[in-house]
Amino acid sequence: MKSVVNSLGKIAPRSIRASLQLGIAAVGTIVILGSVAWFATIFFAMPQSDSGFAEGLAIVVFGLYVLAGFVVLAVGLLIPQRGNDGIRFAPRQRKLLAYGAIAPVVSVLLIPIGATIAPPFAEEVNFVLVAVLVGLILSGPLATLSVVIGKLKG
Repeated sequence: MKSVVNSLGKIAPRSIRASLQLGIAAVGTIVILGSVAWFATIFFAMPQSDSGFAEGLAIVVFGLYVLAGFVVLAVGLLIPQRGNDGIRFAPRQRKLLAYGAIAPVVSVLLIPIGATIAPPFAEEVNFVLVAVLVGLILSGPLATLSVVIGKLKG
């Protein structure tokens, strides 16, 4: 990690790193807020179907956009800062941000693996696998939100 910080410090001056950090974090925030607003607009405007397939598909698609926005936000905030430029985080906060960037990606990549392995198992085992997967998917954005809220509070 220190070699990445040192090489980034040699490549980009502080103001560029701060601009990158805030710019990428802003893109992630815009994706999150835009996806939620777009979902609300589309979801409540679409006619109700009997099967609920369209509604479920909208939830999955916009949920993936929000999840991607949280990953971009966490990656943007992880850009290291020195001096008075940008937003600096404590080591514990940086670990939470790294977890917030990695956990959703790993969990989404595990979905196809779980879909191929899970069918032969009993229903109780499948329930546990789905619960663990949902926990992984939700824990990344929650870790990122906890860091952001903690930084905003003080």
